[in-house]
Amino acid sequence: MSLRTGIVVTAWVALLSASALAVEVMEVSGSWRNPSGGTCEAAYFKAAEPTKTVRGENALGGTVSNAGMNITGQLILGGARVGQMVNPMTDKAMFLFEPMPGDKLHFIPIGEPALGWPETTLELCPGTRR
Repeated sequence: MSLRTGIVVTAWVALLSASALAVEVMEVSGSWRNPSGGTCEAAYFKAAEPTKTVRGENALGGTVSNAGMNITGQLILGGARVGQMVNPMTDKAMFLFEPMPGDKLHFIPIGEPALGWPETTLELCPGTRR
């Protein structure tokens, strides 16, 4: 295989991989409650409007609420950091998230200020998805 062919194949594989590493806005939009005692009125996660991170990545704004503390961040929807919720001021990851079958959203706290929070799988509140 020539160098040129190798570069084209590598670029094509990278493009396919990037599209596979994308979360659709519909998968994470809405309000999400913690099934172990949470309510839709005081949702654990509420998605906001689509936005861009400081690195230009497609993201969805949102707020996570737990034990009276609210954390605002950006859920990264594509690229190398897909699945991270970052602090828009510091660009550091605070949570990992993963959409799951059955309108569920798995959240894992990994950074300040959410360290020590429990890992949880959230349920979509009915009628909140756009």
